[in-house]
Amino acid sequence: ALDTLENLKKGGRISGAKAFVATALSIKPIVEVRDGKIVEGGKERTRSKALAFLIEKVKSAGEITNLAVLHAQCPDLDAFVDQLKTVYSGEIIVGEVGSVIGSHTGVGTMGVTFQVK
Repeated sequence: ALDTLENLKKGGRISGAKAFVATALSIKPIVEVRDGKIVEGGKERTRSKALAFLIEKVKSAGEITNLAVLHAQCPDLDAFVDQLKTVYSGEIIVGEVGSVIGSHTGVGTMGVTFQVK
C-alpha cells in the first residue's frame, strides 16, 4: 500500500493529473506481484482502509508458511504488525523495503509478502 503518489509522479510512472486527483481523494493504491509482474491490486480511500485490505489478503490466503512485512519508515508499523497477529499466528519478519522499491514508492509504503503452503 503506497501512502503517496509523489514518487510515482516524479519517476514518470503516473501523470501529474492522476497524482493530483488521487491525492485530493486520499486514494491509496495497492500493488501486487503476480507471475513476476507488478499489477494493480486495488485502491482504497484512506490509509487505514488500505492496511485493512492487506490484512484481509493475509486472512483469505489460506495456510501461510512464511510472512514478512516490508515498510518505508512507517510510524504505524507496530500497530499494523499487531493487527496481523490477530490473523496469523506464526513468526512475522519485519524489514525495510529496498532502495529500488523505496525510490519508486516513497516513505510510508507498507507491504506484506507471504508464502502459501
